[in-house]
Amino acid sequence: MEITTKEKQIFWDYDLNKMDLSNPKIMIWYLSRKIRFGDLSGITKAQLKKYLPELDISPSLKQLLRIYLNAEN
Repeated sequence: MEITTKEKQIFWDYDLNKMDLSNPKIMIWYLSRKIRFGDLSGITKAQLKKYLPELDISPSLKQLLRIYLNAEN
């Protein structure tokens, strides 16, 4: 199931084009929000590995993502 543009607009009440994703704090916030809303599009495995310990998501979801990342190795 693909998220439509309209659905993305519902949970993105920020102008994503103006975000500085090179700032680690902003990237952590951005990834946390995408994952909590079920939008995994555009998230790389490298980003998950790097930021997973700091993401503001449920512990069970973090564990699921750890298992996913470890299964790929």
